Amino acid sequence: MAKKKVSSTSPRSSIAKKIIADLDKIANRKIINLEDIKKAKATAEDLEATISSDKELSQLDPLHAIYVYGQNRIDILIQQLAQLPACNKLVSVCAEADDIYMPAYPPISPVTNSYFSCWCYFDLRVGVGKESFGHIAIKVSQALSSDKNLITIFEKMQKSRMGLYIHEGTADNRTILKELITNEKIDCVAPSGYIGTPGEIWLVRIFSEPFPELDFGYSVVFTTPYIVGKVEDGYFKNIGAIDSWVSFLERTLEKTGEPDKIKAYEKLMKYGLSRHYWNEYIFEGYANYTDHAVFLAGIPDLPGSLPHSSEDA
Repeated sequence: MAKKKVSSTSPRSSIAKKIIADLDKIANRKIINLEDIKKAKATAEDLEATISSDKELSQLDPLHAIYVYGQNRIDILIQQLAQLPACNKLVSVCAEADDIYMPAYPPISPVTNSYFSCWCYFDLRVGVGKESFGHIAIKVSQALSSDKNLITIFEKMQKSRMGLYIHEGTADNRTILKELITNEKIDCVAPSGYIGTPGEIWLVRIFSEPFPELDFGYSVVFTTPYIVGKVEDGYFKNIGAIDSWVSFLERTLEKTGEPDKIKAYEKLMKYGLSRHYWNEYIFEGYANYTDHAVFLAGIPDLPGSLPHSSEDA
């Protein structure tokens, strides 16, 4: 019987294409190294042990649980992809950023793990094809005929981005957020437990429901909420920064090169004006924190407004 060829009918970007080609070669080998199989099995078992148990997932909000499971799964896949030479550039940039920003949670670092992992997997791009770990993971999963529902979750996560939202109140223990520029109003759960105050600006990554047939009727704030305010007379104020941010967007969106205002905003929020644009803002804008949220102050292009601006050093 002929060996099955691992393939994908969709267009492949350069890094993903190389990895899938390598998988094709492995799938068609006539000689199997038993030692390699033993090592792979041991590695797979170690990685599987990192996945949240059914009991742990059952204690979460159901929509949040779907994405925690998806994050666990893509984390395992990316850990495996990161061992391949084709992903060296992505690994190198992520490792360098990890050394600079030391992702954790305040007081260690304002760059939280939930924010950094999403940036590293879904927003960081390298190479001619501008590929992310998420893009590659999706292409490889498709080529391996992985579970379609899991791929759908991966795709939702890859398409996500950070956004600036105005807090418009609460209902049924959920927070109503309205995005600047797009004006989209979203009913959200915030698993961190932060409810917030109307008038606040939230800098967050929101995942919408991946399967419409489940009809959750809300979205989930997947990252720890960054509450963007301002410092006045030495005190942080969580309200009153909206006009400053609207002005910032008005003078910044044209710098993205996108003529359409909404597309320019989406590009800015996902990729910034440079690779570490939002990483730097979070790092330099850090003002305070609680167990449920991190507070930022200042505007990215106004160094004097940032509590920890490198230009003031």
